[in-house]
Order: sequence, then structure tokens, then C-alpha cells
Amino acid sequence: MKHKHHIIPRYRCKELGIDPDFDENYVMVERLDHARIHWGYKCDDLEPLFEYITPAQWIIDLIPRGDNRDVGAAVITAKGELDGIDHSGENNPMWKGGVTYDMKEYDKKRQQTPQYKEYHKKYRESEQYKERSKAYHKKYRESEQYKEYQKKYKESEEGRAKREEWLKK
Repeated sequence: MKHKHHIIPRYRCKELGIDPDFDENYVMVERLDHARIHWGYKCDDLEPLFEYITPAQWIIDLIPRGDNRDVGAAVITAKGELDGIDHSGENNPMWKGGVTYDMKEYDKKRQQTPQYKEYHKKYRESEQYKERSKAYHKKYRESEQYKEYQKKYKESEEGRAKREEWLKK
């Protein structure tokens, strides 16, 4: 089955503000050749494309070469049938130079931003939150864990003191 390959990839056309489906921008290719063409784009090798077509120079100039975004198209289209197509590490479009981060630390910082605080405040005031909260607390109060906790608390010194204080009022 033939695949419709966009010579200038759709993501690049979107960046350029042009319609990717103009007549000179696509060629019908076999599935594995389609994967090879995209891998060639990533590796700055246009030979797999030239086996099917030699586009005009202005189109060749718009083809992104060395762009990791072509890796996904190559990997998905190849379906694991081509050796050498790899999307791990530096070949992955999400690669950020090997930088990692501590998710807990990131979340702490994010939760201190004014945007997050405003969003969270609005959410806690919503009916959806109130309904979920009521349902959660009702379910928790009916659990064995809660009943066991209450029993221990009532028997504790702190629990007795609170109960006596409450009865004095």
C-alpha cells in the first residue's frame, strides 16, 4: 500500500504558514521507504527521497534536515521493521540535552506560582469540587480504617479531654 509523503513535512508547512497539500509537495511511496525518507531528513540525507522524486530547489530548501521531529514519523511508519531507526536518547523529539529534574521539587515551585494558586482557588470554590469532596468524606467515614481510628481516638487521653471540654459548653 502506498503512503502519501509530504516532501515538506506538515509541521514545517504549519510553521511557514503554507498549506501542506499543494501539488508539488507530496509523493506516493512504499511504507518502509516512507520511514527511510523521514529518517533521512533527521540524518540530513535526502537520498531516500531522491529515489522517488527530485523536487524543485525551492522545495528542497524548505525541507528541515536534522530535525528530531521526523524521528516519530520514521519510527511509527517503520513499525520496528528497519534496523537503525531509534528514538531513544538524543534521537527523541522530547530530548532536552540530557537534563533531568526532580518532579517533587518542580511541583513545589509550580504550586507557589500565582497562576496555580488562582486556578486552585477557583477549583475549590466549584460545585464539582464540593460534590467530590462530600462523596470522598462520606466514603471515608464509612470505612473500617476511619472507624478504627475513631475508636482509638475516643479511648485516648486527648480524645477524652476534648469530649469533656465539649460537654462543658
